[in-house]
Amino acid sequence: MAHIFDTSSLEAKIILLLIEVYPITNKDIAEYLGTSTRKVDACLQTLAKKGLVNLEPLPDTNFVTLASNNFQFKGKETEQLKKVQEKLKKRKEFKTPDEDNSAMYG
Repeated sequence: MAHIFDTSSLEAKIILLLIEVYPITNKDIAEYLGTSTRKVDACLQTLAKKGLVNLEPLPDTNFVTLASNNFQFKGKETEQLKKVQEKLKKRKEFKTPDEDNSAMYG
């Protein structure tokens, strides 16, 4: 069963950011969203327990990646979020930009 997030929640904002920007650190997420690193870290721990994100701890920061696309959004911005879901699906279907450009430059 998919996890459902309100579009105005911090969890939803983090997931949407992870779809758009990667690699990213917990500090970068806090900066992008204009909130404290403590709030972001607490939210990331919750998302990690749900299996939606991976946390890669380093001595001074944590790298964060999206681990699953088993989520849905509810709220006023649902139409915009459908486009984000389509981007996520396309990312899984196609090669990374580095792989696509290697023939052009190599």
